[in-house]
Amino acid sequence: MIDHDNLEEFNEPANYDLEEGERSAPRIEFYADLASAIGGPVFEIACGTGLVALSIAARGLPVTGVDLAQPMLAYARVKAQQQRLSIGLIEADARQFHFDRSFAFIYITGNAFQAFLQRADQERLLASVKHHLAPHGTFAFETRNPSGHDLTDQLEEELWFTYRNVQGQSVRVSGTQRYDPLTQIMHWTTYRRWSDSKENRATITRIACRFTYPQELEALLHYNGFHIAHQYGDWNKGSLTAASETIISICRHRQI
Repeated sequence: MIDHDNLEEFNEPANYDLEEGERSAPRIEFYADLASAIGGPVFEIACGTGLVALSIAARGLPVTGVDLAQPMLAYARVKAQQQRLSIGLIEADARQFHFDRSFAFIYITGNAFQAFLQRADQERLLASVKHHLAPHGTFAFETRNPSGHDLTDQLEEELWFTYRNVQGQSVRVSGTQRYDPLTQIMHWTTYRRWSDSKENRATITRIACRFTYPQELEALLHYNGFHIAHQYGDWNKGSLTAASETIISICRHRQI
């Protein structure tokens, strides 16, 4: 389906945090507020550099995070030490992690749900979540809304945004996209270009993300043991509409 490990975007964690920048603030606050309302223990799947997990830990809640990208976890550990926060960070596959405890709140953010490219992957993920979620616990995640995005092929490189990297250099981030409607997978290729004192530099990374439609998502959750308690279209808890860029789902165990 893809000819790469889908982790190329996550090899430079410090720059990843800078790229995310202020764009992450609304979702960090959303999940941190939700965690505060629910209480711990808290578990984050695909925790990355700990952007959200560390914010929750700073509120005094016990947090554990799991991720496949070792560089991201290593940077999260550095940040936790610098901030003097206690947080569990584990390198593992979210489709098959096993702990001997349950969690009051489990969440996936950064659109990481879209990295589970096949239905079997999604179901294995949900089985792990269901197994580790406390009986009255809450599971939350977001995924891009297909109708809120342009899913047409864009094979000519387009400028997306610019930012300053850890060296203070201005980086132009651009890319292309190719969508496969049969698998519902978007293939993004990202180009980062900057200049240092010696030459022009560039990197190329690839990532594949699956788009799941709202009714498809509801059925997927239902048949894997969850019901949707609330669903939003933005981080201010606005209603989900066709134009919403994101689908935010707050789920609980489905009572049979």
